Amino acid sequence: MAQPSRPRIACFHGGGSRASVYNVQCAHLAKLLEPDFELVFFDGPFFRDAGPGVLPAFRGYEPFRSWFTQDSTGVELADGSGYDLTGRDGVERIWKLMHEKAQLEPGGPWVGVMGFSQGTRPAGGLLLDQQRRIASGEATADDADAGLKFGVMCMGAGAPMVAESAHRAESDLELVTIPTIHVHGLKDAVLPLSRHQLASYYDPKRSELFEVDYHHAMPWVKHEVEHLAHLIRTAYRENI
Repeated sequence: MAQPSRPRIACFHGGGSRASVYNVQCAHLAKLLEPDFELVFFDGPFFRDAGPGVLPAFRGYEPFRSWFTQDSTGVELADGSGYDLTGRDGVERIWKLMHEKAQLEPGGPWVGVMGFSQGTRPAGGLLLDQQRRIASGEATADDADAGLKFGVMCMGAGAPMVAESAHRAESDLELVTIPTIHVHGLKDAVLPLSRHQLASYYDPKRSELFEVDYHHAMPWVKHEVEHLAHLIRTAYRENI
């Protein structure tokens, strides 16, 4: 008898990394979550040099990628655009990638997002876009691209990726109210930026902080990975 499809979590790597690298970094977590969730890893659309901590451990995994590029003056394009001349923003592109994955490899519904470092920005952008589209009546929670129940932001920095829905929103100061888990490294050089991200863009009543006592990396100590898996299961169970 065929096993039912597991709910899916869309996963987004850091800047100067790639999906296969993030897959390795999440191997222990994915194994713990395997009975309940399928983690699916996506590649950013732009090429760049290796990010902090990627080399030498992941030499041979090139080319490395990014979720953002810059305009001709060196200013980052906050909507993740630049892939082609149509100006498609990155959030819409990522929804399309998720739809294509579901069509090519049918499975459970998309129920969560998880990002590491720069990858927290597309993850947060998806949550905020869904939230705004549901609030405006453009989507309902039953739509295939509006079923996200939670997000996991690991060692993040920066604002959520700007979606097209932001241009129709009443305010650009809206906080993400979909439940989120925020993993911060107490020895991480970007810790002040991670704290700013949490305080500036996420509803404190709907977010949970998990601090680990090391540098810029996914949780790898056994009891910490187990606790993160517990937080993810709880976030899903409490919001289905």
